[in-house]
Amino acid sequence: MKNIRVLFIALLLPAFIMAQSVSPEVVSSAGDYFEGTNASLSWTLGEIATETYSNGTNILTQGFQQPITVTLAGIDLDVLVYLEGPYSGTEMGTNLNTTGEIPLAQPYNTSPWNYTGTESVGAIPNADVVDWIIVELRDAVDAASATGATKIAEQAAFLLRDGSVVDLDGSSTLQFTSSVSNNLFVAVWHRNHLGVLSASPVTGTGGMYSYDFSTGLSQAHGGGLGYKLIATSVYGMPGGDYDGDGDVDDTDKAAWTTNAGSMGYQSSDFTLDNQVDNQDKNDVWVENTGLESQVPE
Repeated sequence: MKNIRVLFIALLLPAFIMAQSVSPEVVSSAGDYFEGTNASLSWTLGEIATETYSNGTNILTQGFQQPITVTLAGIDLDVLVYLEGPYSGTEMGTNLNTTGEIPLAQPYNTSPWNYTGTESVGAIPNADVVDWIIVELRDAVDAASATGATKIAEQAAFLLRDGSVVDLDGSSTLQFTSSVSNNLFVAVWHRNHLGVLSASPVTGTGGMYSYDFSTGLSQAHGGGLGYKLIATSVYGMPGGDYDGDGDVDDTDKAAWTTNAGSMGYQSSDFTLDNQVDNQDKNDVWVENTGLESQVPE
C-alpha cells in the first residue's frame, strides 16, 4: 500500500509543478545559480530584512531576488547662449518663426556639420523659437584639448529668444544618456554664426548641468578671438559665417552678394529676419570679418 501511495504522489508531482506560476521573487540572504546543458539549479538562503533603498541613481535591495529596471545615469543640460544677428538689445528676434520659415527637421545634415540626427517636429512648438542649433558634449581634461575626437554626444535643439536651449517640445532642458570621465565641455553650433565652446568645465548637481555663455568673453574658449560683446554686458556668438567653416571672410560676403534681395531661410540672412539685405552685410559681416571660431578641431 505504501508503494502505491508513493507512486500516486510521484505521478501527481509533475502536474502540480507544471500548474504553478513561479514569481522571480524570493526572500534570501545568499544564493547562486548554475546552469548545465540540460538543467539549471538556483539556491537561496532565508533573509529577514526585505527593504529596498534608492537615492535616485543607485538601488540597494535586501532579501528579494527581483527583476529591476536600471536607468543609466545621464546629463540634464541647461545652457544659455545668444546669437548676435537676431539680438535686439534685450532678446533675440523670432522673425523666421513668425513667417513660417524654420524647417520642421533639423537642417544640419549637410556639410560642414554632416549631422545624422533625425530630430524633427510636426510644428514649431513654441512662438519663442529663434532657430535650430546643435549642442555637443565633449569629455576632456581642459578646453584646449576638447577636440572633435572627445565628442561623446550631440543633439539638434531649439534656441529660444531669451537664450534658453530647449528640447523638441519647446520647453524641456536637453537630456543626454552619457557619462563623463574627465571634464564636461559644451560646444554650440549655428548655421551662420561662429561656434563656441565653454571655456570652463560645465558643473552640475544631481545630474543637472548648467552653463551661461552670455556673461563675459571669459565664458568662451578663446575669448574675443571668436566671441564678442553684443549689447551692454551681454556676450554672444558672432554672425556672418555663411558657409559654417569657422571663419568670417570674403567667401561669406560673396555668398551674401549672390543672395542679396532674397527672402526665406537663407544662410546669408545673418540677422535671421527673413531678408538678405544690407543690414546683414554692414551690421554683421563687416563687423566680424577676421573672427574665427575657437572650438578646437
